[in-house]
Amino acid sequence: MSAIAILLIVNLDAFSQSPRKYYHISNGWTDLNVSGKIAGKFSWQIENQHRREDMQGDYNSSTITGNPYNNLNQHVFRPYIHFQLNPNVRFSLMPLGWIGSNRFKEGQPAAFFSELRITPQVILTQNFGRLRMDHKFRYEFRWIGKDVSVDDKSFLYSGDFSDATFKERFRYQLKAVLPINHAKMDDKTLYVQAYDEVFINIGKNVSNINMFDQNRAMIGLGYKFNRFLAVEAGYLQQTIYRFNNSTKDNVDINNVLQLNLAVSNFEQIFRKKQ
Repeated sequence: MSAIAILLIVNLDAFSQSPRKYYHISNGWTDLNVSGKIAGKFSWQIENQHRREDMQGDYNSSTITGNPYNNLNQHVFRPYIHFQLNPNVRFSLMPLGWIGSNRFKEGQPAAFFSELRITPQVILTQNFGRLRMDHKFRYEFRWIGKDVSVDDKSFLYSGDFSDATFKERFRYQLKAVLPINHAKMDDKTLYVQAYDEVFINIGKNVSNINMFDQNRAMIGLGYKFNRFLAVEAGYLQQTIYRFNNSTKDNVDINNVLQLNLAVSNFEQIFRKKQ
């Protein structure tokens, strides 16, 4: 892990040397995460995330409302199949995920595009007393559709992939979870969590300036009611190195209020007690 840390520090240091224009944008993300067992070491998970924001894209201060839920930014649907090799290693595959995003002009949605994504993933877990550390490695194969009118969205938003753009991206996340009022993650446990995640664009068509895509840093609290239900709230800072303006120096700082609801062991919720 030390080699990865050194690589990330070098990249971050390189990006900090030249002047940038930073644009702060208020966001509100809500996430519903449902998971359950399949058989043996196999399990499933469905993540449905709704992302909203105040203003984005044209950086026009007159469009700011102060409401982080003002406009739909993205809708993310990610299904996963997991294989738990042992308590410390989990392999996962997202066979086909869908992300729908708005493009903005003058503070309002001006176009819509969809993305299809296939994602293999590995999570390595370490335990240090009551502290759990997760190392998540994710590789994304991405097909990004064409822009369509915001009025052309169907019930499932669909998308135009007649001339899709193919991209690849690597993500590494280091996450820490610490229970507060119990030694382990038992029922009625309050816990604190934090993570940092880097996004690296991959491929021969990626220029050096666009190699480092974004960084996400989060800190928050969670409460596990029982083995079926947990809620989480936190602050996430998403730094996106866009560099797509005329001077190639624009960076978005998304200040995100994140609210999560996690439902686990779904297949057992309605099972009658013996």
